[in-house]
Amino acid sequence: MQYRKIAGGLLLGFFMSISCPNLLWAEGPGGEAQTESQENAVGPGAFLDQGTLENTGDNTGGAETGSYAVDTGFAALEVASPVVQIAEKYSYEQMVQDIQTLQSKYGSHMQVQSYGTSLDGRALYDIIVGNPNAGKSVMIQGGIHGREYMTPLLVMKQAEAALEFYNTASYQGQSLASMFDQVQIHFLPMVNPDGVSISQFGLSSVRSTELQQVIQAGHEKDMEENRTATPFDLYLPYWKSNARGVDLNRNFDAYWDQVVNSPGHASYTGYKGTNPGSEPESAALIQLADSRNWSAVINFHSMGEVIYWDINGNKVEAQSKELAQAASAITGYQILNSDGTGGFKDWLQIKNNPVPSITLEVGNVSCPLPVSQWPRVWSQNKSIWAAVLKYAWEH
Repeated sequence: MQYRKIAGGLLLGFFMSISCPNLLWAEGPGGEAQTESQENAVGPGAFLDQGTLENTGDNTGGAETGSYAVDTGFAALEVASPVVQIAEKYSYEQMVQDIQTLQSKYGSHMQVQSYGTSLDGRALYDIIVGNPNAGKSVMIQGGIHGREYMTPLLVMKQAEAALEFYNTASYQGQSLASMFDQVQIHFLPMVNPDGVSISQFGLSSVRSTELQQVIQAGHEKDMEENRTATPFDLYLPYWKSNARGVDLNRNFDAYWDQVVNSPGHASYTGYKGTNPGSEPESAALIQLADSRNWSAVINFHSMGEVIYWDINGNKVEAQSKELAQAASAITGYQILNSDGTGGFKDWLQIKNNPVPSITLEVGNVSCPLPVSQWPRVWSQNKSIWAAVLKYAWEH
C-alpha cells in the first residue's frame, strides 16, 4: 500500500507493508536501507518534514467495518480538572507521579501493581480499574516502542477518564459501574520505559554505564552496516528498542525465527534479541498475559491510523475481527490484515489459551509524534477503553 505526503508537498516513495510488525524499507541520504516497522515512521538517515500521510490504498484485508454504534454523548465527556496533563514529552517520572495522584484521588476504584522491572531498573506499572474480584479482564498497553511516547499519554488519559466517570456515566446505554463490576481493565501505560526515556532525553537518561556502552556500540554497528548515517545525538530520538537495543515487539514467540532483516546486534530498531522473551520487559508481559484468562488486549502504537487484527494461524480470528470493527467505527481507522512476526499481538493470538487482540496505530505524521497531534489522537481514541469494556462484558 502506498502512502503519499499531502501536507508538505513531498511524495514519500516508500512502500508500507501491511504486516504487523513487518518491515518497511525507506531510503535515506546515501541510499542506506532503513528497516522500519508498520508504524511507517521515518527513522535515522531519512529525514522528512512533518506532514500528513494520506492512505491511498484500499486494502481492508477482508475485514469490512460493520454497523457498530458510536456513542457520541460519551465521546463528548471530558475530565473537568485532569491530573494527567498534555505534554510534548510525557515522561516516565511524570507518569509515576500521576499514578500516585490518581491513586490518592480514586483509590476505591483502582489498584496499582508492578508486574516487573525494566532492564535499567524502572518499575513496570499496571493500573487496574474495576472490581478486584471481577471474572473478566482486559488489557490496554502502550509504549512498547520508545519513540511512540504519545501512546503512554493516551493510555494514562484513558485510565483517568475511566476512574472519573466510573460511577456517573454510561456507554451505549449500559452503566460503566455495572460493567466494571464484572470486568476489570488493566492499563499498562509504558511497557518500555527505558526506551521512552532514551528517545525523549538521550543517553543521560540511562542509569547503567554498561547499557550506555551497549547503545553507543549499537549506533557504531548501524553506521558500519549503513543502517543509518545519522549522528548519535540525532539517532537517539528515533530509538524504539529497550536499553539493550532489542526491539521488544519482535521479541515474542510468534514466528520469531522468521523475523527477517534483524541485525545481529543492539540497534534503535529491528533487533529481535537472542531468543523470544529474552528481555525483562517482554518476559514480564508474557508472565502477566499467562496469569489469567483475558477477554481482550488492545495495543497502541504509532503511526498510520490503521488497525491490525490478524496473523497466520490466528486462533481467535472472529473475536479479533469483531474488536477491530468496533474500534474502526470509533476511530475511522482502516482495518488491515497482518502476517507479523515476533509481535506481542501476534503471540497473543497464536499462543495456548489465545487472546483476542488488535493493534491501533495512532497519529498520521512521523514519530516521535509532535504534541500538535494530540487533539486528533485523543478525539479518535478516547472511547476505545469503554468499547473494549463493553465487549468483554457482553462476551
